Amino acid sequence: MKRMKKMIACSMTMVCCLSALAGCSGGSGNAAGGDTAGTTAVSGETAAGGASGGNAASQSGAWNPDRSITMLVPWSAGGGADLSVRTLVPYLEDDLGVSITVVNSTGANGWIAWNELLNADPDGYTIAQMNIPTVYSGYMDPQQNRDNTLDDFALVANEVSDWGCLVVKAGDDRFSDLESFIAYGMENELLAGDNGVGTNKHLVAEDLKSQITGLNLTSVHQAGWSDTYAAILGGHIDCGWGSIGETLQAYEDGEVDILCVFATERSTLLPDVPTFNELMPEYNVTSPSDRGFALPAGVDQAVYDRWVQAMDNCINNPEFIEKMTELGQAVNYIGGEEYTDYAKEQEANMAKFSDILGWS
Repeated sequence: MKRMKKMIACSMTMVCCLSALAGCSGGSGNAAGGDTAGTTAVSGETAAGGASGGNAASQSGAWNPDRSITMLVPWSAGGGADLSVRTLVPYLEDDLGVSITVVNSTGANGWIAWNELLNADPDGYTIAQMNIPTVYSGYMDPQQNRDNTLDDFALVANEVSDWGCLVVKAGDDRFSDLESFIAYGMENELLAGDNGVGTNKHLVAEDLKSQITGLNLTSVHQAGWSDTYAAILGGHIDCGWGSIGETLQAYEDGEVDILCVFATERSTLLPDVPTFNELMPEYNVTSPSDRGFALPAGVDQAVYDRWVQAMDNCINNPEFIEKMTELGQAVNYIGGEEYTDYAKEQEANMAKFSDILGWS
């Protein structure tokens, strides 16, 4: 109960601060009307390179969709990634004036959905959730045999920034704290659930093994947090890597224990849970995760700009921020070119894992 009161107090503080920053950008209303079908942007410019896709746009250059949009989610239904999308969709529908169908296309560490996106017409009617750093593994790992790069995507906006955490079944007397977890893993095999090769949840396990010599961690790849969660409760794995947003409800319900968070500082949503680096200052392990949205490269500039505007309006909406805070998800809007620059920086940071994962 004490944790819940703290969480609510922190949540309201976050909402107030972010609402003030959001200012007048709270999303509401549809874009101005006008002809949509069969016309092209006057400028003919495209986002993220490529040729114009003949996208619907008004004579003034503004794009306004006139049919349903498909939003691809690379992870399983019910997990934190899925919930962040489904919470945002009603606001986007109101802003864009059309319905949005959420499709969970899971597998291949997100690349089932991302391949669907890249094979879709770059007309603005197919958009996908993006995950940084997970997307990088699909083309940085030579075994994946892909010739894709980040330039194949037109990155629209970041929605949520989250941190990883170490989760075990509540009451598991083998793991009273992080120290006992590490001690157990030095003598026994630990089966650790993640959401795929090269995801931030997989990388934290590899990072731990590279720094703590002799730690017996075996990764068990799952389709998403909901599968990892079920495997933990069912006793099929010893632990799992989740994000704070995904695990918070199960933690508050007393179903799991969170031994630490892999963040630079304690989370306001889990103020009683220490960071890994705090408990083991001789090491340095963090696990950031950013979830946003992308269109295929080559999308018309007017379409790209309208999507950036819609994301800006909706993600910065104080009501939406409050709902996300209640879900334990930290909204962090980064839009347009700034988001692209951020993704490029994180791609460069990913290089340190190439040797650890055998990608070099």
